[in-house]
Amino acid sequence: MTLRAVPATDAAYELAEGVIWDDRAELVRWVDINAGRVLRGSLRGERIVDIAATDLGQSAGAVALTEDGGLLVAAARGLAVISSDGAVSFGPDLLGGRRDVRLNDGAVDLQGRFVVGTLALGAETGDEVLLRISPDGTVETLRSGIRLSNGVAFSPDGGTVYHIDTLANTISRHSYGDGAFDDDEQWMPILCDLPHCPDGLTVDAEGMLWVALWGGASVRRHAPTGELLEVVQVDAAQVSCPAFLGPVLRRLGITTAQEGLASWPDQAGALFTADVGVAGLPVPRWRGSTTTPYWQKAEQ
Repeated sequence: MTLRAVPATDAAYELAEGVIWDDRAELVRWVDINAGRVLRGSLRGERIVDIAATDLGQSAGAVALTEDGGLLVAAARGLAVISSDGAVSFGPDLLGGRRDVRLNDGAVDLQGRFVVGTLALGAETGDEVLLRISPDGTVETLRSGIRLSNGVAFSPDGGTVYHIDTLANTISRHSYGDGAFDDDEQWMPILCDLPHCPDGLTVDAEGMLWVALWGGASVRRHAPTGELLEVVQVDAAQVSCPAFLGPVLRRLGITTAQEGLASWPDQAGALFTADVGVAGLPVPRWRGSTTTPYWQKAEQ
């Protein structure tokens, strides 16, 4: 089945990414990565309106919700939090001596931890990592040797994690269990050699994967076995991330970008929506504090 998305915003963003639905605030949230902006807007039918932003002052790779009503952001080299009153606090550098790298896409697991990967800023690729950061600041490396870490999503029961390596052109899965990670188990590719580069992804309530294709002007729905089920066409080439929006999570929101285009139509970089006839999953929330995050507790 082929569906078509419609433009949801007039504003176009250089690199819109990481769209999620905030069920408590009833807001759509996303980032404009290079501009360092964390954005929000209200969903009105097919449109996203009343858009506002918080400027981070550095790149913003992804945004997540928190249990205390604030936001967690993958900033350039570490985490940042935005409290419910708008105060911004930056955590410590998580990336060590390597300077040509930043945090990229990420998602919160069902245990309230943030899983986020890295992206090389220079020409060298192939040594990126996927990290898991607990609310107390514990950092674990879940995967290494990645060319470009991108979308992260979980099965409905949280027992499987899906991960995209954009430059390797793969979507892989790994057993996640109750949160313990088996380092001896290999990541198993379920989709390889896609027609365009996979970028962000989300999982619906039926356990199917929705994958944004960068350069492919589409989002594709796949079974966990890899079978192609549906295609959502988007009138913008650089499609970056899908997510289910709205009170019943039945409208697919899609971010796109102008980055990488020598020229672009008016809709490049806009957000889009599509009625896809299936529901998504609620977004888990980070269980750390945004008023006194773990890095501030360590200083006390």
